[in-house]
Amino acid sequence: MTNCGQLIQNMLYDCNNPVVGGTEAVVYLFNRSDIAAYVRDTNNPQIITDITLTQGATGYRYEGYNTSVKPKTTFIKKDYSARFDHMVDFVVFAKGSAVKTEIEKLGTNRVVAIIENIHKSGDSAFEIFGTDLGLELTTLKSDPNDANSEGAYEVNLTSPANFKEPHMPATLYKTSYATTKTALLALIKADEA
Repeated sequence: MTNCGQLIQNMLYDCNNPVVGGTEAVVYLFNRSDIAAYVRDTNNPQIITDITLTQGATGYRYEGYNTSVKPKTTFIKKDYSARFDHMVDFVVFAKGSAVKTEIEKLGTNRVVAIIENIHKSGDSAFEIFGTDLGLELTTLKSDPNDANSEGAYEVNLTSPANFKEPHMPATLYKTSYATTKTALLALIKADEA
């Protein structure tokens, strides 16, 4: 019988390439229902090499500033399984009725989020949150009198309350950082002039 939890490799510290924390101030969102399939690496299924969207579907870029994108993963020990809570917090720095309409859609939809880490060594640049179950809007806050947020919309997306992801966030990687970024941006709606 295979033991799913057996360790199989060493974790060594690389003095020449230490991990750098933080994320870029952008999050890429996809309607979960628009993802037709993930193409997984045959040697390491934790790596997703491509995302297939349904015909006509696209992803969307939410740009922030400084440290406005804050992804997190928390291990959840259950009675009969081990799960992971995926969370992506970000800030929307726009106002107006169209912005409100778009944010309201997060309240009735599940999305998949891709973040870009500042550390880009090997396959570490891009992570996919909500790969299996998607993320739901958990909280939304906007306070026009808050000196820190200046009235921006603070959005919190998490795994569904009753169900958590079976794995940590997947890695999006296709041969190199540049190739992966190009493939990701090809899935994102173009900016309108």
